[in-house]
Formats: sequence, C-alpha cells, structure tokens
Amino acid sequence: MYTVQLVHAEETHRSPSGGSDVNLADIIQAECPSLAKGAVFRQSPLVPGSHAQTIYAFLGYYVYYAHGLLWPKFTREVFRLADGGNVALDWALCDNHTKRPIVTILSGVTGTSDDFYVRKCYKKLIAINYSVVVIHSRGCGGSRLSTPLPFHCGFTDDYREVVTNIRKRLPHCLLLGLSFSLGANIMTKYVGEEGENCPLVAAISVGNPYDMYKVIRHLDSQFFSLGKVYDIAILNFLKTAFKRDQKLILSAPADFDVSRISKSSTIFEFTEEMTRKAFGYKSAKDLLDDSSCHRVLENIRIPMLFLNSLDDPICLQPFIPYNMFMKNPYLVLGLTDHGGHIGYMGNTWPSSWIEHPVSQFLQSMVAHYGAPIKN
Repeated sequence: MYTVQLVHAEETHRSPSGGSDVNLADIIQAECPSLAKGAVFRQSPLVPGSHAQTIYAFLGYYVYYAHGLLWPKFTREVFRLADGGNVALDWALCDNHTKRPIVTILSGVTGTSDDFYVRKCYKKLIAINYSVVVIHSRGCGGSRLSTPLPFHCGFTDDYREVVTNIRKRLPHCLLLGLSFSLGANIMTKYVGEEGENCPLVAAISVGNPYDMYKVIRHLDSQFFSLGKVYDIAILNFLKTAFKRDQKLILSAPADFDVSRISKSSTIFEFTEEMTRKAFGYKSAKDLLDDSSCHRVLENIRIPMLFLNSLDDPICLQPFIPYNMFMKNPYLVLGLTDHGGHIGYMGNTWPSSWIEHPVSQFLQSMVAHYGAPIKN
C-alpha cells in the first residue's frame, strides 16, 4: 500500500474563519492534495528500503553543505540568550520590516540549515514568499557554547526565548513551526507546554520520536544490524560536541567523570554520565522521560500535523501514541508505508516528497487560522 493514511479525532478543530462547518480535517482534504484521500507516496525504486531512504537523505547534507559554501542562502544571526548562552539563527527572505509569515525550523540532533530536508522545505517555502529561520541548538550549527549549559533532547527554553523575541521584533508576522526528528520532539513539547498561549499559528512535526527513552534504548540495542550506524553516528556527534567545549562544560558544579564520559559506548551511557548531570536530573531515564513529547500531546491547542513513516528505523511505529491523535481535535497524524527516517525519496529518479505536504499544510493553516495580527 502506498496511500497516505490520516489519523485524527472524529471531530477536529473548527476553523475560526471558515464557518462552523469547516474543520481541520476538512481543510486538509480540500487544500492539501499530498495528504488528502487518495494521496500516495511511492518510494523511489533506486532508493529501496528504510535504511536506503534514511542514508540517502543524510548524504544529501554534504551536497548542500558544499553548495552553501559557494552560494550561501542564509543570513546568520548569533542570538544572545538571557543566561549568557547563544544560539545560531539562519534567516532567509527576511528583514526587519517584513510582514511575511515566518517559519521557525528545528532540525535533528546533528542537524543544521544544510540538512537535505531542511533545504528542500526552505526552497519551497521561500517560493511561496514565506520567511524562514533555522534555529540551532546551543553549540550546534557551527556555534560554540558560551556557558557551561549544553542542550538536550527535551530542552525547550531556548526555542521559547527565540520565538518570544521574534514575536516582539516582528509583531505583524504570523509565526509557524516546522520540525524534524529530535527537533520535532522539542517543538512538540514546547507547543504542548504553551497550550492556549502558544504564539504559533500552526506547526508540523516530521519523524517525531515521541518517547525518547524507548527510542534511545532501541538505538542502543542494535548490535548486529545496520541500525547500529545511527547509534554510532549520534553518539560520536555528542562526544565531539562535548570534547569541543569540554573545559566550559566541566566548569559547572556537577560531578562529571571525563573518563567515563569518553568511554561511553551508548547514547544512554553518555546521557547518564554527562547530559543528565549538566541539567540536574537524578538519572538518564528521568531526563529522557521528562523530555518526551508524548506526555504533553493532549495539551496542544494549535493545529499540528505529524508525519511519520511506518518503516522508520529510528522512530519505530510502536512508539507512535495513536490514542492521543484520536482524542485531541487539534492533531492530525499522516502515515506513509515507506520513507525511512525523514528520507521520503519518491519517483523513479529520486526526488524529495516532504516539502509538498509541508508547504500545503502551512499555507492552508495561514489561510484559515492566521487572523491578521493587531497591535
């Protein structure tokens, strides 16, 4: 089967501008052809299987990294946080007087504005005259830590501070969210924490892990399969980030053991030895459980689309909290049979699919839920 499946409550949230008979599910059916009844996603025969889809998209990073060096598309802003930390913001199609909708993007754990899927969506969004800002985690995207505090998989404070600042600087702009993988967990958790007060008009989550403890335990258990590649890649990224700013991180009043951190052989061990101590958690499991966005899905009060592939080798199908999507009228889950982890390479000659549902959904949400902002 190649049909895109939608899961949502029997009665979804009604549009404030479309009349009492128009709801979120109706809007998707009418205005999002990549998601509507009969929509399909067929993986490219040249990129068959979940691992091929995942790795193909990952390798696309290097193409866009080289391309970005020669033809930069983003304007970088180093945003200073209230605690003295900083995050790198990469802006596109934006100035201090813009009134365009602004799409805030959070990428994966190793993600940057050069990620294949980020660039594909960015290109589509600026083509419809939307501004884009990619928000990197502390110490990521070519930036360095300026305080001992790093980042973790459920840390929403920095994204919250950046969004609040953008809202103040550009009060006439509608704000939207687009997130991938680990960034999807962080953005979803933020939206749930904000509830009725969320400043975003709508948001999209792609490849969401939902339960960080289960996902990391799954990755760490892949000893004799291709899935171990992802575990090793993420662990090496975390260790490299720690080593780069080791002196600053170790200046925090925490009981770090550098030897044990360096010898960590799994993501869970690294979280136990470094991350949970940096953030004051009693254990790695406590941090991961507290970071998981599935706990706050019921509190979301803006239209939010979730896209997951049933063959995702990282964020497994059993981890998807289907019951939450059938209860909360603001949520819609879109499922494809194939696509790997944010691969979604379709057609005979591989081409990206993900930017199509992303742009269609955001445009329809702006039209139906994005009432003009008044000062």
